[in-house]
Amino acid sequence: MSHRTILPADLGPIETNALLCGGVGPRPIALASTISADGLRNLSPFSFFNAFGSNPPMVAFAPNRRGRDGTVKHTYLNAVATGEFVIAAVSFAMLQQMNVASAEWPDGVDEFPKCGLTPRPARLVKSALVAESPFQMECRLKQVVDLSPESGPAPGSGLMLIGEVLAFHVREDAFVDGVLHPDALDLVGRNGGAFYTRASGAAVFEVPKPLGKPLGYDALPDFLKRSSVLTGNDLGRLANSPGLPDLAAMAPKPGDPVAVADLDRAIQKALARDDLDEAWRLVGLRSRV
Repeated sequence: MSHRTILPADLGPIETNALLCGGVGPRPIALASTISADGLRNLSPFSFFNAFGSNPPMVAFAPNRRGRDGTVKHTYLNAVATGEFVIAAVSFAMLQQMNVASAEWPDGVDEFPKCGLTPRPARLVKSALVAESPFQMECRLKQVVDLSPESGPAPGSGLMLIGEVLAFHVREDAFVDGVLHPDALDLVGRNGGAFYTRASGAAVFEVPKPLGKPLGYDALPDFLKRSSVLTGNDLGRLANSPGLPDLAAMAPKPGDPVAVADLDRAIQKALARDDLDEAWRLVGLRSRV
């Protein structure tokens, strides 16, 4: 499959944003709660957001300049003026209310009553917590990064706010055996256009982290890499093994497939059920065909 090459210089800011949002995703959503210097609350979601350190805990989000006219958003003005903000994670149960908060409400409008979410006093900052969110962070503004072009501020140019987390607020039922569980949080992520992702249930899976030094793809037998059945994920699972087993020692069992394609499909099925030992046994049989 060929790839299309697209140069940012050939696009406008709105088209570039659509391309970024479609290809960089799903992105976590920061429902940012701020307060103006005059004490007016504001609530707005941003998906250019992530965590960037744990000692101290640091997060950043980007309430960028508007793509249509380059103006700055109330969230940015409030955070810079007060030096603080709250980030609330967005669960599926509050998705539609978050969507209402994303509208371009006039200056001075409190989005909390508009979207029906509930403000709660924070512990260390004046910005309000969001009662419905399962995971929230009180933050002190650490740094403002202006990502405008050298020629100056422009429509769609980046404005990144980096914050140090002063306090976490986590709903008790989000912990399973002492660890935050994605099914309990039931968070949503942002894709391009009007698409979202729900990060729970069948959409969530575990991938074993390599322990020590894995075998590596380049050390796999060539006949596996030439397979028309085994996928890159299949081969990656084998490459994550701690070493190459003694393929010559792998013993056959009654009912084992004989044909190459059938053996490859059997290897694939063993990997799908996380039976790595059986997969390697079948690889041993495959090596003799």
